[in-house]
Amino acid sequence: MLELDGMNEDSLTDMLKVSFSWENWTAILEISDKLFELAVLTYGSHQQGAKKYFLKKNIAYYLGYSACMKGIAYQKLGNLAESRKCIGLYSDLSWITDVDHEAAVEVEYYKNIAIANTFVIDLLEGKVEVLPDYVEFIRTGDQEELLACLITVLESAIKYNFSIDWVLDEFNEPLQELSCRAKQEDIRYYIDYMHLSAIYLYKREKIHDAINLTLYILVISSKLYDGTGFRKIVSFYEHIRSHASAEQQESYQNIMKNILEREFLKDEKGDLVINSRIVD
Repeated sequence: MLELDGMNEDSLTDMLKVSFSWENWTAILEISDKLFELAVLTYGSHQQGAKKYFLKKNIAYYLGYSACMKGIAYQKLGNLAESRKCIGLYSDLSWITDVDHEAAVEVEYYKNIAIANTFVIDLLEGKVEVLPDYVEFIRTGDQEELLACLITVLESAIKYNFSIDWVLDEFNEPLQELSCRAKQEDIRYYIDYMHLSAIYLYKREKIHDAINLTLYILVISSKLYDGTGFRKIVSFYEHIRSHASAEQQESYQNIMKNILEREFLKDEKGDLVINSRIVD
């Protein structure tokens, strides 16, 4: 159990973001429940005439964000039924009264996110027939959500073994623009997208391309200090290592050697020391 007593909505929100970056889904479940409970209490107190609460965001944001994050955590843990229940919590926040323009925007935002995430659960349950409708939603939706949406498409395609080449081709250009961004949450999504793309290529028996992409992501995740992504990529490479050519295996060893030299094995004078057996 996490020690969450005494924290306000903003502190809990920050904890959720950190837990998401580390993919600590069980922690997210706990923190989300606390945030939702606290937001409901704050809203109720305000409705009964308590003094105005001093928070960075409006109450609709915290209610929607907590329920949404809980739904994502359940999705990542494979509990799609509970994830769908969470969608119901933020699909209609119109019961929040006395809303200003900012809160009204949040209510509308989570209403739209609920539509998107319903498609997500459908796809992850194998309802491939909703893919064209989901792609249309992506076309007309907020481009800030593009990576997250395409990650879902990849996950479904990998799980149920169907082609999404036409989807990836269509959104290739905007994805290249997103890849240049420096925000940590974008980095996390981008590395996951690339990682799943490598798995997708492997599943489609484009093994040489899958390994080359894996090697590329290994370098990028290291440069961007995305430890979560780096661990995933190393594990996937080891899984498909037997399919790698001699040239690809040499590239992997050189990449790992450079990373280890740069990050871990410095002597007292700052000279770099490494035993080549470490990366064999």
